[in-house]
Amino acid sequence: MKRWLRIGILLIPLVITGCWDRMEINDIGLVMGTGLDLLEDGNIRATLQISVPSPSSQTTGGSSKEGDRFFLISEVGKSLSDLEQKLQQKMSRTLFFSHRSVILIGESLARHGINDILDSFSRQPRNRLKTYIFVVRGMKAEDLLQVPYPYELVPAEALKEMQIMRGDGVSTTLRDFLIASASEGIYPAVGVLEPTHFFSSSQKDKDELFRMKGTAIFKSSALVGFLNNEETHAFLWFKKNKKTDKIVAILPEGKGNAGYILTSSEVIIEPNMKGNHLQFHVGIKGTGNLVENNSRLDVSQPNNHKLIKKALENQVEHDLKVFLRKIQTQYKTDIVGFGQQLQRKDPQKWRIVEEQWDRYFAAAEISVSVNLTISNTGVVGPSLQLKEKEIIK
Repeated sequence: MKRWLRIGILLIPLVITGCWDRMEINDIGLVMGTGLDLLEDGNIRATLQISVPSPSSQTTGGSSKEGDRFFLISEVGKSLSDLEQKLQQKMSRTLFFSHRSVILIGESLARHGINDILDSFSRQPRNRLKTYIFVVRGMKAEDLLQVPYPYELVPAEALKEMQIMRGDGVSTTLRDFLIASASEGIYPAVGVLEPTHFFSSSQKDKDELFRMKGTAIFKSSALVGFLNNEETHAFLWFKKNKKTDKIVAILPEGKGNAGYILTSSEVIIEPNMKGNHLQFHVGIKGTGNLVENNSRLDVSQPNNHKLIKKALENQVEHDLKVFLRKIQTQYKTDIVGFGQQLQRKDPQKWRIVEEQWDRYFAAAEISVSVNLTISNTGVVGPSLQLKEKEIIK
């Protein structure tokens, strides 16, 4: 009896191990991007951008079968679960969402609200929380997914690379959006995509392309407005992906302008509440290099170095105040997280204002101070094209 028991125990691992639920690569359709648009009748149109396997693996009569790099399928429905079922009926392979790079939300759907959509995305385990979210402005999400991108095999991959490599736009994943939506004292914001054009070397006509431009502001999971590029760059001071940026400042008395590349930054928000009067101080510190000097100033001279430094700091301070004024007075939406800072420093005072945080935030007094360090001014002092008598020392 013991002998058979031992044999049975040894056979158990052979039964319970192995890839019994595996999916072969030739049985799945890799979804790289999803576009969602709101129709006039209240239904949602979902469009999937699906990668086509490499032509080298598709042969006909011993020769490669050239084809498109991706294809699109779309359906109309009332919910994402309904849409997914309808979309699957159009596929000979199982839809596989774990490689999806981007989710594109049409502007009309974003303004209507995306609570139901977020719920569906968060419940399905095959949906990656690192998927980037964009709002599409100026065209439908479905139409943008049809635009090919010259450098990448699949346009959705181009959008992902833009977020990873550039770092000069708002980078928001599904996880980031869900956390901000569920958090007190902050609202979510995502990057914006819009159509543009480029000229092909082989054609005289314009070809369609897309670009990242600005920021979409959400409140209660509904789009309330946009930031332009300048306001977005100011907003990025408060984001972790503000690793590099170019600042251009006009020098006083018509002396020209200077360009500065930021290499590192730090932002400290100090809340202070006296009675019902709420104050915040934003302290900005940055380090970078001077990369452009369109003036007659010799930047190697201490006085000129100080003048350029002050001009750059004034420019950053001005941009930040314009951005803060817009989110306070026009949108009354705290996408920075001032409320979170107050909650962390003084939970008792936060409990007083949390129920009416939008009103308190709009009335808060926010001051800004900027301290930039120019660590490198280049290999020359004054511009080389200037005559000696033209240089200001």
